[in-house]
Amino acid sequence: MQLWIDYDEAEKLVNVTLAPARMSKPNRPLLSTPTDLSQIILGSMYVGFTSATGTLVSYHYILGWSFNRSGQAQSFDVSSLPRLPLRMERKEKPGVMTIISLIAAAVVLVTITGAAYILRRKKNEEIREDWEREYGPHRFSYKNLYKATKGFKDEQLLGAGGFGKVYRGVISSSNLQIAVKKVSHDSKQGMKEFVAEIISLGRLRHRNLVQLLGYCRRRGELLLVYDYMPNGSLDKFSYSNGRPSLDWLTRFRIIRGVASGLLYLHEEWEQVVLHRDIKASNVLLDAEFNGRLGDFGLARLCDHDT
Repeated sequence: MQLWIDYDEAEKLVNVTLAPARMSKPNRPLLSTPTDLSQIILGSMYVGFTSATGTLVSYHYILGWSFNRSGQAQSFDVSSLPRLPLRMERKEKPGVMTIISLIAAAVVLVTITGAAYILRRKKNEEIREDWEREYGPHRFSYKNLYKATKGFKDEQLLGAGGFGKVYRGVISSSNLQIAVKKVSHDSKQGMKEFVAEIISLGRLRHRNLVQLLGYCRRRGELLLVYDYMPNGSLDKFSYSNGRPSLDWLTRFRIIRGVASGLLYLHEEWEQVVLHRDIKASNVLLDAEFNGRLGDFGLARLCDHDT
């Protein structure tokens, strides 16, 4: 077969004409449709072919083609085209009932797979609201946090309290060590406190504050992602419990660090941040035993001079 596709730029008309291989081009096109190709054709682009089969097995070969962007495409001698490849041996076709059975089985399988996918997606569906675009820091996917904490296993647990549990994790793509605070469903630290922590700590930057890297919300679960503090919280050193006690210089550096963080919160940031929950368990220690203030769940914002 031969196929001609012509476009009349003045009329904005596409004509498609079909004829047997050795016949000249018919005067009447097989298909004619008004289409403005000026909205489609670019200054630089590729021209290609595609094909499809019906209910029976078939093979498609393009033995020659000619293209011209302006004017008539160059014609070619059909007799000089390469020969068609040898036809493959026809195999015995499956019966109609076999085909119907296979199609039915495929439909059932696709339906089951689709339903399972939808249920799984709904289970892991994350909640997004308008305020998050304005105030929210980086948002982590639940899937990445689940992998980072090895499925929130107990071996990754750093601590637990009234708010829920904190897990250690590693983001595989960047090898970043993180701490994930997973607020429990029945926690007193609910949505209001969660939002307060995101809005306040998400924009704060100070060396003596625990940096909030991002967050995640999934169904009833609330998750906050922080920098990992290798030496844990200060309360663990208040009573030795087998740990080496802190010397005076280290204690003084921790106290001075917390004071520096509070000065930033009260005087140096754009608003006044009232932490309202200063205690040893909310003071975290980095690798050099510098004190960093964390857990802004009860924090309140107010303007200066009020």
